[in-house]
Amino acid sequence: MLYHKNTYVQDIVLEKQILSGSHILSKYFTVVPIIVLNESGKIASRCLLTFYENDSNAYIGFFESVNSTEASSCLFKASEMLASKNGKTKLVGPLNASFWIGYRLKTNKFDSVYTSEPYNKAYYLDLWKDAGFKIKEKYFSNIMRAPTENDQSAKCIKRLQMIKNSGYIIKSPTKSTFNKNLREIYGLLIRTYSGFPMFKKINEEDFFNMFRGLKYILDFNLVKLVYKESKLVGFFICVPDYKNLTHQKITIINLMKILKIKNGKNKKYIALYMGIDSKHPGLGSAMSEIIKKELEKRQSCSVGALIHDGKISGEYYKQLIIDKYEYALFEKSILLGAEPALSIRGAEPARAIRVVAHSVRSY
Repeated sequence: MLYHKNTYVQDIVLEKQILSGSHILSKYFTVVPIIVLNESGKIASRCLLTFYENDSNAYIGFFESVNSTEASSCLFKASEMLASKNGKTKLVGPLNASFWIGYRLKTNKFDSVYTSEPYNKAYYLDLWKDAGFKIKEKYFSNIMRAPTENDQSAKCIKRLQMIKNSGYIIKSPTKSTFNKNLREIYGLLIRTYSGFPMFKKINEEDFFNMFRGLKYILDFNLVKLVYKESKLVGFFICVPDYKNLTHQKITIINLMKILKIKNGKNKKYIALYMGIDSKHPGLGSAMSEIIKKELEKRQSCSVGALIHDGKISGEYYKQLIIDKYEYALFEKSILLGAEPALSIRGAEPARAIRVVAHSVRSY
């Protein structure tokens, strides 16, 4: 109801799986959906509260709301009370149940959406701040123009030549090797991403089942794998910009649109994931040189997506950066046993796996 068709990124199938406890990752967490109703009984605000064992944080995700501080405040207060009753001391979000599903709030440039981008209404930032949330982490995406042969980075060129001379092997996956490569990426990713905010480890089979569908949208020439002594030590994954097509209902028309973008000459690519073994310094800048050459051949611009503020990867080929998208993660401390002045129906403690629905009426 809130979004234009060009910026609509709701995944209804995913949401139903989370609510029913049938999602691949449901065994890792407990969820409590909360809705706020206005005086007419219509939904004004909603979210999903997520609990993990041995974690003092409660996570708020799948947040949507009309532009009403009253409605969102009602929602956040209900979340605070339920989190407190379950022994949690802090609310963190937006996080859609899991690090592996989606998180962050977009805070600028709302004119369009690119593949994988967390997208929301511009006024959401004020709703979170008005509820007392503070920024915990900042992220950005670099908007980069198409590189030319005149765009050179002596450092990146030198690093690429260095790894080639040092016995590193650079490959791209194929349809026949993709499954094996995805499992290799899992091993490296678990090691390199473990320090990220809100990271939760999942097992290899669950990771594989979550991401195996990538092979249908990847341009393998823009996926680079680096090996040293037959062991994967780095990966860089780019995808064509499908905008919000991958969130839409699968129809013959939409599949044809996806295939046309995948196989065509694209104007924009999204640099989604990068992982580097810390024992191999300089590998990140070398891989950025490899991708830069691919984009140069295609005369394509790109988005270096969702980089944690302060990460060196945000500086690669900075002369190509023409603008930035910005995102934030929020937190709020809560008091155990807090009792907001709010009427809540059926507010019982959450139980593992079971989905318990609560509704909150605003007055």
